[in-house]
Amino acid sequence: MVRRCHFCVWFCLIFLLLGGCQQQVGSGSLRTPRAFKFEPSSTPIRARTLTQLAREANIKVRMVPARSRQRQAAKRIRPTFLTIHSTANHSPSSTAMQHSRALCRGAFSNRSWHFTVDQYMVVQNLPLNESGWHAGNTAGNMNSLGIEMCEAENRGQNHFRTWDRTAKLVAVLMKRYNINLRHVVPHYHWTGKNCPTPLLTNGRPGPKWGWFLSRVDYYYRCINNGVPNR
Repeated sequence: MVRRCHFCVWFCLIFLLLGGCQQQVGSGSLRTPRAFKFEPSSTPIRARTLTQLAREANIKVRMVPARSRQRQAAKRIRPTFLTIHSTANHSPSSTAMQHSRALCRGAFSNRSWHFTVDQYMVVQNLPLNESGWHAGNTAGNMNSLGIEMCEAENRGQNHFRTWDRTAKLVAVLMKRYNINLRHVVPHYHWTGKNCPTPLLTNGRPGPKWGWFLSRVDYYYRCINNGVPNR
């Protein structure tokens, strides 16, 4: 009986340490979602190098100051997920650079993310080995890079170009960190939030999210000799 109890105690401890069937990170579970069905793009592959696609994405670097509250509270990470958001800011002036300036001034005291994208450029705000405050729980923050897509509403604003530029950035990051397409997730994945709103259908991933994944998949194949990472 004593031996059996000792076995039960050790089994329970091991189960708790391993987190059962899901890896537990902080306040949220780290889980891989089911593969999302989408129609791969039939557009012929135009081969590029990783550097060429990154250049197409037009990535600028404007770091939040290291002394800021957000970065002082950051932890070291190695991302295994890419989390897609939308800003929900429809002001005509709410461009990627304007969001970056606001971050650098400390306007978002309890939020931070790694990239902001608009139709013209990508702006990197945080080092890619530092956590941001964007996913709504610890699992998302500690295991993913946060990418915010601008929703500025003004004459000439082209949201399709913003989404397509985001897809290029995501493909670059997938290649750099060997991240599977199943680990490209909407904010919805972590908390159920209706985000990124423009790419969800009735608050959930649907046809528009499938279209976005198809663009990511296409650009990834362009820099990976036509081979996907799904």
